[in-house]
Amino acid sequence: MRDEFVDDGAYGFSRGFCSASYLFVVGFADVDGDAGQFNIYLKSTLCPHKIVDGELARLLHICSLLHAVIIRSADVLLVQYVTLTEDSRMHATEKRAAGATTHADAKGRLVEFLWYMKKQGYAQSTMRSRVKLLKRLITLGANLYDAEDVKMVIAEQSWCPGRKSNACDAYATFLRMIGGTWDKPVYKSIPKLPFIPQESEIDQLIAACSPRIAAFLQLLKETGMRPGEAWQLAWTDLDTVTRTLRVTPKKGSNPRIFHISAKLAAMLGSLPRAYGDRVFATPPMRLRHHRGSFAAQRKRIAHKLKNPRIQRIMFKTFRHWKGTMEYHRTKDILHVKQVLGHVNIKNTLIYITLAKELFKDLQEYVSKVAHNVKEACELVDVGFEFVTGEYNDGGKIFRKPKYHA
Repeated sequence: MRDEFVDDGAYGFSRGFCSASYLFVVGFADVDGDAGQFNIYLKSTLCPHKIVDGELARLLHICSLLHAVIIRSADVLLVQYVTLTEDSRMHATEKRAAGATTHADAKGRLVEFLWYMKKQGYAQSTMRSRVKLLKRLITLGANLYDAEDVKMVIAEQSWCPGRKSNACDAYATFLRMIGGTWDKPVYKSIPKLPFIPQESEIDQLIAACSPRIAAFLQLLKETGMRPGEAWQLAWTDLDTVTRTLRVTPKKGSNPRIFHISAKLAAMLGSLPRAYGDRVFATPPMRLRHHRGSFAAQRKRIAHKLKNPRIQRIMFKTFRHWKGTMEYHRTKDILHVKQVLGHVNIKNTLIYITLAKELFKDLQEYVSKVAHNVKEACELVDVGFEFVTGEYNDGGKIFRKPKYHA
């Protein structure tokens, strides 16, 4: 039965791409306008099979009209056609011209959309979010083959501008897949300054979490890594001799290397290594499950300490905290850019504003006096800035913030 559904290469790809031993497969096929739904249970082979809508003869008829490949969406495998008979293809074209997005056609297109993004090299998180947005548009009654209808549905929603912009990006990708074009609407997300907690609040949170999550949070605090970068950290990225770790970048960032504290090295060293080559990403757990476990512990800790501010600390908060502290410590925006792995320095400039305002009344300075041009240049080279002068002795005053280890 297996070869009637999928070739060996696609079948091997699907099994290698999935970790679960028992997977549920759902497929939709549009055959001459008659949609047939069938379910198949996959455990080492495509047998046994179970026909939900029709008998075995009907299923064989459907399979004779199409070639199938298997791709993965979350914990679900989807069987989707690659080629249909000429009559079926013409019928699908006529339906689209009539402006109908049927349930079966929509499901099939979403699976094809997943496969398209996979071939284009999109990240798993991007694939999941864009398919989710298209599903939502279909649920709201949008016709994916009518760009103006999709624009109207998006405009009618009470979503924030950022979510509307993401929906437009998802639909634009879909249009590229089917060869369509549209006048893309412009939605600009409203920028907000991130919440920066006190270091004491961060340390209290880390100390009260479970060992696994505490090590994850300490890693984010010391390095400012993105949560996805920390999640994919491998044991081979750690050098216990020099106490350094290498960061494999995500979202187009630059690779980095960090020297970690003895405390973090000990926390990472205490974690079990029985689950594979990853430090945190142990199957079948995913980052969103890890984030959910953290949220539950954070809520308990905030309640226990009677501090609602702790509830506002998320994984990304540690990255913002690191960027703010590094600029406050060094006043070197290029250094902060390198630490965070930013490609565009515009993404780093926000930490200048945060540091200046948060530490406006707490700043301490070191002052120096320059009596000639040479001394002034030497002070500027090491980070001093001119304040005022000149006095009776001909000196000019320079200052720079004190460094805090």
